[in-house]
Amino acid sequence: MKTIPDPEVFRLVIPSQTRYLNLVTGLAKRASMVAGMDDSTAAKVSIAVDEAVTNVIMHAYGGETDHIVDIELRFMPLALEIHICHTGQSIRADQIILPDPGEYVKHPRKGGLGLLLMSRFMDEVHFLEGKERNECCMIKRVGT
Repeated sequence: MKTIPDPEVFRLVIPSQTRYLNLVTGLAKRASMVAGMDDSTAAKVSIAVDEAVTNVIMHAYGGETDHIVDIELRFMPLALEIHICHTGQSIRADQIILPDPGEYVKHPRKGGLGLLLMSRFMDEVHFLEGKERNECCMIKRVGT
């Protein structure tokens, strides 16, 4: 029986402050390239991570700066998994509404595109609600 090796894991814990977003997005881009993605794909992963972490800071924590955001990068054989964990307000399935891009262009407004960008740039996006903490898991497969 063939065993699957444990993934290599890199973890970063930041305060719930937007001033750390550049650090996180730079890490996400570099990790994507280490995982085998090209520069364009790595940039998209970076944008998706920026949106997810911003949503945690602004919505899950309501902009409060005294919490933490736990970011875990798992290097799988053919994918990069990104887990963003927090203890703030969770997002419910009925809150996940992806805007129609055409309508958004006709009636632009500030915000509202984060979930759409995450779903377009990543192969999978999952929101998990737990007793102790909540998680956004995003997966990008190499070569997609």
